[in-house]
Amino acid sequence: MRATFEAAAISELARRTLQSSEVTFVADEGYSTDIDSLSAKLGDVSPSLIITVNQIKVNSNSICIEFPESPNGRIGGREPDDDVIWIPGDIPNIWGRYLKVMLELAMAGYPGCIGCAGPAA
Repeated sequence: MRATFEAAAISELARRTLQSSEVTFVADEGYSTDIDSLSAKLGDVSPSLIITVNQIKVNSNSICIEFPESPNGRIGGREPDDDVIWIPGDIPNIWGRYLKVMLELAMAGYPGCIGCAGPAA
């Protein structure tokens, strides 16, 4: 059952990212390469999708994903406030799945498509 909740949380976090005009990742420097290339990858798969991507480098056991327009997300670390999407577990694994789902949704046309994000969207 945990895998179902985890997959749903990853999908929701990916959807929030794609719906936002700006996202800030508060993460360890080890994730810089992925974060630095994210805007270009999203633009390659969906040229109309324009998201400003920022990173604040910290030494942390979590990745915080901050949006100006909606509640934030957190991968790993301590349990945050109730409005934050929290995905506890293996951070590198969850991070990779989050990036994969985000790119798949962008390729499908999200957020402009109808039904491409599944029934939870």
